[in-house]
Amino acid sequence: MGIKMLLKNLDEFFDQSKKKQKKKAEKLSKIIESLEEKKSELKENIKTESKKCKKSKETYNLCKEFKALSKMLKKAKKQEAIINDKL
Repeated sequence: MGIKMLLKNLDEFFDQSKKKQKKKAEKLSKIIESLEEKKSELKENIKTESKKCKKSKETYNLCKEFKALSKMLKKAKKQEAIINDKL
């Protein structure tokens, strides 16, 4: 995400009332919680699938999904930290 887009998002966020900012922060925390649950489920699925066959297509796909989910979670936590610092 470019600097201009980040600045636009921050301006948009700060133009909102405190109530709306708090709502967005709560929504983001729910999303993070959901992503963490999904990540733990995927981790278990990867373990069981890799016991069957480590080089299967299913294991490969689960690992790719796990990596993507990890990146999304990292971005969401970063965004949450930014929001919490501003509140």
